Amino acid sequence: MGFLFSKPSYNPDRDIPDLTGKVAIVTGANTGIGYHTAEHLALHGAKVYLACRTESKALDAITGIERAHPALKDSGRLVWLPLDLASLRRTKEAAEEFLTLEKRLDILLNNAGRIAQTYVLTEEGIEQCVAVNHVSHFVLTDTLLPLLKQTAHLPGTDVRIINLASNAYRMGGSQTRFESLADLNDSQAAPGKENGMIRRFARYCTTKLMNILTTAELQRQLDADGEPITAIAVHPGGPIATDNATNALPWPLSFLLRRVGLTPLQGSLTSLFAATSPRVAAERSAYKGAYIEPYGVVTPLTRKEAKDPVLARTLWRTTEAVVEAVLGHE
Repeated sequence: MGFLFSKPSYNPDRDIPDLTGKVAIVTGANTGIGYHTAEHLALHGAKVYLACRTESKALDAITGIERAHPALKDSGRLVWLPLDLASLRRTKEAAEEFLTLEKRLDILLNNAGRIAQTYVLTEEGIEQCVAVNHVSHFVLTDTLLPLLKQTAHLPGTDVRIINLASNAYRMGGSQTRFESLADLNDSQAAPGKENGMIRRFARYCTTKLMNILTTAELQRQLDADGEPITAIAVHPGGPIATDNATNALPWPLSFLLRRVGLTPLQGSLTSLFAATSPRVAAERSAYKGAYIEPYGVVTPLTRKEAKDPVLARTLWRTTEAVVEAVLGHE
C-alpha cells in the first residue's frame, strides 16, 4: 500500500518515445486503465485499436479522447475493434478481423478483465472470470502471434506483449492444479457458497496467477524459437478506482475506494512503461517474461506457484486443450 502515497517517477508525456508507424491493440480500452493506455499510445503516434465489446462505449471513448486532444480528431489513430472476451469464438473472430486490416502489430496489451463477480459459466462452459481474464486473451494472443512475429523481424521494431496481472496473484485460492477444465472452473468454495465476497475474490486472484504463469511460459516459448518479442506481466498498482472495481465492491468499500484509490490514469502508467519504455529494450534480458510493479520495477514473485515452470506449462497445455475443445480447427 506504500505505492498509494508515493509520487510517480514516470511521466507518459515525457517518457514515451515517438510511436509513429506503430500499431497497437488495447483490450478493454473504453474505460479505466485501458482508456488512458490507448490515449497515450495514440498521443505519441501509434495507431491504436480499442478492442472492446460495445460499439457505443468504444465510440464514446474515442470521442472523449479526441475531445481532450483535438489533434487526434480525424487522425485515424483510434479505431474500434469489436471484441467479446466472454466468447472464445467471438474473440477468435476479432483477431482474424484485425489480421485483414493491418500488416503489422507492435504492441498487444491484454488489459481487459473481469473483477470479483458472481460465479457463472459462459455459453462455452468456461467460468466467466477465467474466460475473460485468461482463456480468451490466450486465444487473442495465439491468433495474432504470427503477425507479431512477422513484425518483430522488420527493421527497427521492438514488439511487446503486455498482460495486465496484479499483485493479487499472491492471495488466490489453494486450487492451482490447472490440469483440466474442471480445475479452471473450480468455484473455490463449498456448494452454495460460490458467491461470497471472499470466494469471488479468490477466483479473481487465481486468474491473475494464471496471467503471470502464461506470460512466463509464452516468453519461454518465444525464446526457444528465437523470436525477439518481449512479454511482460504488469501490476498496475492500487487499489485503483476503476468502474469495474468500484462496481464489484459493496457500497462502503466502493465509496472508500473512490476517495483513496489511485486514478485509472495512474493505473495505466506501468502498462505504458512496459509497452513503450526504451529501458525495456535496453535491458531486455531483465524484463522479458518478468513481472513488474509501478513504475517498471522488476519484482520477485513471492508465491511459489507463480515461479513454477512446470505449473506454467501445465496451465498452457490445459488452456490449449480447452481452446481446441471449443474451437476445434477453426
